[in-house]
Amino acid sequence: MSRAAHETRVLVGAVRWFVGAATEDELVSLLRDGPDWPALLEQAEREGIVGLVARALEGRAQREGLVPSLDRWRAATRAVVASNLSALAELAALRAMLRRECRQMILLKGAALLPDEYRGQLGLRPLGDIDLLLRPSDLPSVIAWLRERDYQPVSSSSPFFSRGVVSFDLHTEIVGSEWVGRKGRVFHLDPATLWRDATPLEPDDPSTLVLSPVHLQLQLVVHALKHSYSRLIWLVDLALVLTDAPWTPLMEHARASGALRPLAYAVSILDTLLGFPVPEAVREELPALGPLERAFVRIVARRQGVETPGELLVALSIPGVTGRAAYLAELVFPRREALARHYPMTPPWLLYPRRVLRLVSLSLQEGTKLWYRGGR
Repeated sequence: MSRAAHETRVLVGAVRWFVGAATEDELVSLLRDGPDWPALLEQAEREGIVGLVARALEGRAQREGLVPSLDRWRAATRAVVASNLSALAELAALRAMLRRECRQMILLKGAALLPDEYRGQLGLRPLGDIDLLLRPSDLPSVIAWLRERDYQPVSSSSPFFSRGVVSFDLHTEIVGSEWVGRKGRVFHLDPATLWRDATPLEPDDPSTLVLSPVHLQLQLVVHALKHSYSRLIWLVDLALVLTDAPWTPLMEHARASGALRPLAYAVSILDTLLGFPVPEAVREELPALGPLERAFVRIVARRQGVETPGELLVALSIPGVTGRAAYLAELVFPRREALARHYPMTPPWLLYPRRVLRLVSLSLQEGTKLWYRGGR
């Protein structure tokens, strides 16, 4: 086994312990082989699980002298806490503005999971950015508020605003159809239904909502697929929300929304990588995976860091050859207005040539990753 593969196994062992899929003995056994500690910390930071791993190392492994020092791990965890506190302070200010103006937002992903799934322990789940679902009518007000506080968009028409370590990503839908319009025809997570079923984050604050449990689970499944599960923290999110999940309504909603295959990928990856328990009846009801899909699961389980296959696999959720081809064509060459938002400084006649260059660069980059890591 290569050294990099051993570090990956240690991190997966820590995650398995955290989500209750393994005992501490497994992690201790992996640590006896002595990981490359600097490399382990670097990979844990990339995977978004440095605080989680630090907690796992503080137990029996430390008592048995298998951990040389946790100082750097604790410092990295404190950095996550500090960043999260800054983000949550800005979120609190935004919530106050929304209350004054009688507006609402829905918190997505990490910010929605921190209070309950991570029990408010800020070092366990880095936020990165705060994702918000907004009604289109409320978008201008929130953008104006961000600009007043010196947040800057990454481009003139981008919904992603940053100021220092804090960023907000604004959405009016959650499946990614801003870039590929046909994605909205694949996954039918209707914004009106999401708003209808959302519930307050706190009982006395009507401005800030969270998705219903089933919608949250499906949103996380679709989001993780978009990024090919390239960070372990997204698998931790899924393991936490799917523990004791109401599988019957979840399967019904997944089937109705077109997200049954993405749910099957999530279940297969959680099982392969974490040994996550799923009822046998659920496994039998989920669609069987084909060769390409099984290869995708293996890539994710090996933590090979390839971020493009997930968007390609979405095509397999579309019925018919024509529908799949139309989706792939739009994925490769999005609408001109989408490219213009993505490349705001590029002249219109250069948009598609620039896209071609980007695709060639991406193919070389991802192909190199697979070749290099496959040979290690």
